[in-house]
Amino acid sequence: MLNKELFEKLKRLSLADELPSHDYIAYIADKVVTVLENENTDYRESFPAGKPGGLLDFTKFSLPLVIIPDIHARSDFLQNILSFVPPKGFLDDCTLNLYEAVETGKVRMVCVGDILHSELRGIKRWEKASTEFSEGVFSGKAMRKEMQEGLASLCMIMECKSAFPKFFHCLKGNHENILNQSGGGNFPFCKFANEGQMVKVFMQTVYGDDILMLISYFEHNLPLAAVFDSCVISHAEPRRAFNRKELICGMGNAEVVSSLTWTENNSAANGSVAAMLSMLTGRADINSLRYFGGHRPVKGNYALRQNNLYVQIHNPALQNITLVYENKIFDPETDIVSVKK
Repeated sequence: MLNKELFEKLKRLSLADELPSHDYIAYIADKVVTVLENENTDYRESFPAGKPGGLLDFTKFSLPLVIIPDIHARSDFLQNILSFVPPKGFLDDCTLNLYEAVETGKVRMVCVGDILHSELRGIKRWEKASTEFSEGVFSGKAMRKEMQEGLASLCMIMECKSAFPKFFHCLKGNHENILNQSGGGNFPFCKFANEGQMVKVFMQTVYGDDILMLISYFEHNLPLAAVFDSCVISHAEPRRAFNRKELICGMGNAEVVSSLTWTENNSAANGSVAAMLSMLTGRADINSLRYFGGHRPVKGNYALRQNNLYVQIHNPALQNITLVYENKIFDPETDIVSVKK
């Protein structure tokens, strides 16, 4: 392990029982925004305004791939991923854990987004926090606990992207909207409580508008999709097929943003996945390719859609990651594995 100090720092973040400081979030958010704004154009083409585009293209850079589903404030999940030693055959060196592998450029990792907002496991906490909010308490005990886990997860993602910019990536999900805005493909979030507004007000109350805006800059610089030799990834199932140019310029297009982050089950156009796999990979053997996404929860390890070409991998009750081997057709029965200790 080359940088044990960072590994221990990430571990401390995952176990923290207090909120990260204002100055620390300001430091790591500013650092990661700079990294994202200057992403390597070999794999992230800029769109006309000179800003980083919405597509990561690794079709010419072959490495084993780890796909991380929706995080939803599970900092322990992130730490378990980094500590996980993959099955033999996934990496050339079977002794490495994933932190050591990404640190040394032996693997690429892509998270499908949705960093904040706990789901079913946090429903009672959201209810308590909602009651506190209704009483004018915007940073009460329940909300502080929620944000300890959420901000720890966010800072861990930022640290990994800053330290390993070519090998660790995070896509934008529908929850990457800390300003709780409506527009540009974003919509306010409300599920178990008024989570989107509650998080925004908490951040303003505890940290101030400067931190709120820095996190917003981070979100607005996240790519929307990633393509590899054998697969494509976005947060949600593509509502329709988008070509390369649309994806590169997609961060300024509300239709592209919403279609790759908010698509509900059974609302995508038939054939959107097959068309994108063909267009983006340039390959004709569609049945050997897969499109991965999270967003909607699944029962068990996965769900298959669009003639089995689209693989949904987000089960909030499990700590699963998806392994995409080099030179091997993906098998959901063996290549989705648990990292839970």
